[in-house]
Amino acid sequence: MANRPPDLLLLDGNSLAYRAFFALPESIATSRGEPTNAIFGFSSMLVKMRELLGHVPTAVAWDAGLSGRAEIYPQYKAQRAKKPDLLRAQWPHLAPIAEAFGFANVSLEGYEADDVIGSLAVKSREKGLRTVIVTGDRDIFQLIDPEGMVAVMATGRGITDTKTYDRDAVIERYGLPPELIPDFYGLKGDTSDNIPGVPGIGDKTAAQLLQQFGDLETILSSIDQVSGAKRKENLAAHAEDARISRELARIRTDLPVELDLDALLRAQPDAQVLRETFQRFELRDPWRRLEPLLDGDGRPSGPAGKAVELPVREVALDEISAILTPFDAPVGGGTAAAEARRPVALALVEPTEKAQEGGQLFDPDAAPSDGEAAASPDAAGSSAAALRFAVARLDGDAQPIELLIGGCATPAELVAAVGDRPVVCHDAKALDTVPEQVSHDTLLAAYLLEPQRRGYPLDELADELNLAVQVEDVAGATAARIALVAIDQRERLASTGMDRLLHDVELPLVRVLRDMEREGIRMSAPRLEAVAAEVRAEIATLEEQIQADAGRPFTIGSPKQLGEVLFEELGLSKKRRGKTGFSTDARVLQAIRDEHPIVPRIERWRELSTLAKTYLDVLPQLARADPESRIHTTFGQTVAQTGRLNSSDPNLQNVPVRTALGRRIRECFEAAPGKVLLSCDYSQVELRILAYYAHEETLRKAFREDRDVHTATAMSVFGVPADELDAGQRSKAKMVNYGIAYGLTDFGLADRLDIPREEAKEMIEAYFAEFTGVKGFIDSTIEQAKEAGEVRTYFGRRRLIPELKARNPQVRGLGERYAVNTVIQGTAADIMKLAMIGVRRALDAGGFETKMILTIHDELLLEGPEHEMAEVRALVEREMIAPWTEDPPLRVEGGVGRTWVEAK
Repeated sequence: MANRPPDLLLLDGNSLAYRAFFALPESIATSRGEPTNAIFGFSSMLVKMRELLGHVPTAVAWDAGLSGRAEIYPQYKAQRAKKPDLLRAQWPHLAPIAEAFGFANVSLEGYEADDVIGSLAVKSREKGLRTVIVTGDRDIFQLIDPEGMVAVMATGRGITDTKTYDRDAVIERYGLPPELIPDFYGLKGDTSDNIPGVPGIGDKTAAQLLQQFGDLETILSSIDQVSGAKRKENLAAHAEDARISRELARIRTDLPVELDLDALLRAQPDAQVLRETFQRFELRDPWRRLEPLLDGDGRPSGPAGKAVELPVREVALDEISAILTPFDAPVGGGTAAAEARRPVALALVEPTEKAQEGGQLFDPDAAPSDGEAAASPDAAGSSAAALRFAVARLDGDAQPIELLIGGCATPAELVAAVGDRPVVCHDAKALDTVPEQVSHDTLLAAYLLEPQRRGYPLDELADELNLAVQVEDVAGATAARIALVAIDQRERLASTGMDRLLHDVELPLVRVLRDMEREGIRMSAPRLEAVAAEVRAEIATLEEQIQADAGRPFTIGSPKQLGEVLFEELGLSKKRRGKTGFSTDARVLQAIRDEHPIVPRIERWRELSTLAKTYLDVLPQLARADPESRIHTTFGQTVAQTGRLNSSDPNLQNVPVRTALGRRIRECFEAAPGKVLLSCDYSQVELRILAYYAHEETLRKAFREDRDVHTATAMSVFGVPADELDAGQRSKAKMVNYGIAYGLTDFGLADRLDIPREEAKEMIEAYFAEFTGVKGFIDSTIEQAKEAGEVRTYFGRRRLIPELKARNPQVRGLGERYAVNTVIQGTAADIMKLAMIGVRRALDAGGFETKMILTIHDELLLEGPEHEMAEVRALVEREMIAPWTEDPPLRVEGGVGRTWVEAK
């Protein structure tokens, strides 16, 4: 059966749909907030079938009753809860998806899908058709025949994990042939269907009894020969239950159901409907896998699609300015003063062999996950022959009317040729030379509209608009897609109120980040290598000590092996169970730290190993590879749903600051010769934002008066004056301050502070009793998010929270934390972005030599001559405070030094 595709596929629709729903997070949803986890999983399974087997005639069976089993046993499936609401909302879309694949949907009133499949499988076998049944239910193994005409492809835990069973595979798994599966279930029962079976008999015992006696009836007639008094007693008392269970598990094969096999053989996927459906539910990954498998390209044809054909002209680089000059003239009777110049869509690509063959912008093997243009060239390594550019001119109705295509040596030359006209592009930062006049970036706009997406490839964005651009040239097709996508995005941004966020925050930030990436930060490779040598020596010593404590060698980094050592061999307290045994995460180790000296050694080993792998093994190499010993990170604008920037290759935002070793690493980051570093950091910016939203006067007053807010909180919660507080009370108040708004529970607080849970509960209750505004803010934010399906930051950034609709209370709780966290942290992120833009403008306006070189969440790091620092420090503090005019005000703390640690 595995050597060639089957003649017929029979899919258990209910089984696949339920498995998809429960296997995937309920938070999976469209950008409109519609749940799609079942749709996504079900569609992914159908795509998997196509990938594995090609186009095979397929029928999908659906439940339409219980096949009379409830009459035999009224409790049959009675324990099952109603179909979850989120699954119910998705259910009507599943059968049409199957139909779009060219599959037949089959059901018979009053009967279950299993029995429909059984009947069809027998009829197909009689016609000589080799059939594969796809399901997550194992009782269907009974349909596998000795001749090999029927096999079962069983789905596993993952939505696309499958294993195909023939007769030999069933015997290998159960020790029984397929025809004994009903007897097997008669003995062991099935809790999922509420089939009783015989108490005390599970899979292993049922298989052993059937191997010994042959079948259920022989077992029941030979109870006296069964070993074990209790087992005999149960078999005798529940013999009738066993027979009923066998009948409940037996699949019917005689239903009056037929398939039009000739029609199925002729049926083909409807590429256009599939495309529209996958786009409708934003099934991007399944579509990427499916589209190449369709007979056509899956693109629309006829009036349903938007086929775009544009005139194309080959031009030289120096011709662009002259050709575009008349384009600035007023159109439609308007005046030049009243009508803004229209933008041009700019594309610059370095065609690869694959790109030239396929007409694609990105090299699929090089494209990063966030959709940035891996094929976008670097100015230093490009040649005139390698670079292609295209400029799409837009007419008065904002439609591209012509493509100008040519070649150039560097991105900077192309940007200069375009002049000061407004530019539309996709990922302006990837152009290397960022045009000052970027008026729209389709990558950033897509991120604002759908921050939950994993990536924003241009072709994908265009495909979702049903745009079929009829241009062979890679750069030309790119420019046309950019223009058309931008038109659609502008309308959507305006309708969601995020157009100002794009133009006032994200677009101006692009050039700031690109320049910071170029600048980088200097590092002393020799000093860091010296630190690394000490750390590696300590790691080796710790490994010897840990394995001596354990009494044997083992892999310390393996949670499974570590769990065996700690909890089975050393007998330490077991806390939480994980996927591979009892958890050995940081919180568990903290809780058992005093039980054995091996635990603090493991904690230290983990800390050092992580730092070595992340920084000590990587950064010196990067520094030595740069002529000026500078590390150049990449800032990501389109990663975090809260709007926070991220740092990668290498990640410089997570260099620890509170540990002694972390400070030693930061000491290796230094200013260039003749310069110093300036660090400016917001003081408790997120707590200040919380105080504003919560209207908490105690907190606001503490911030206005620059008093220690944790002391103020401790005084309120513990009811004691400041001079009577101890360090422990302030520490507890600090933990509550930072954690309470993000859903910190009494269990979490007890775990973090290592205090009894009752004490933690009392602290939280006291906090909320004192700060009623905080509780009100949390509750109202969650309630509004549930109603709207989204939250907004102070500056209008939007995040959808589909987790709030989840059936699972843990997922809903996660959604509640997302809602509150996004409002606070997202607002702080927007403030920092606006601050960076303001600082850059002020530095440029003042003609300073000092430059921004790094941002780490709430901190800005600058580098410049020491004689500028007093003035620059005041400038930076002013600009960092400027974006926020609410109560309480922001506060910035700054410092200057030769190294990062000195400045901090």
